[in-house]
Amino acid sequence: MNLTPQETERLEYLLGKSKFSSLPLAKKEESELRYLITKEQPSAEDSSIEELIKLGLVLVGLYFLAKSISEK
Repeated sequence: MNLTPQETERLEYLLGKSKFSSLPLAKKEESELRYLITKEQPSAEDSSIEELIKLGLVLVGLYFLAKSISEK
């Protein structure tokens, strides 16, 4: 996994904001989201924001799974 714990937290925040806020992500936040996701999955560089959000949700799920497995 390529993201630091702080980057993972930021990714979670941005994904939560994108899904549960009535306001869309600002351009700077969208760029940050794109950076974080492409750091983990470089092939997603040209993806739409909707595709990035879906991929980001999968990545966060994988991080949670990896964390829970490592704690056992």
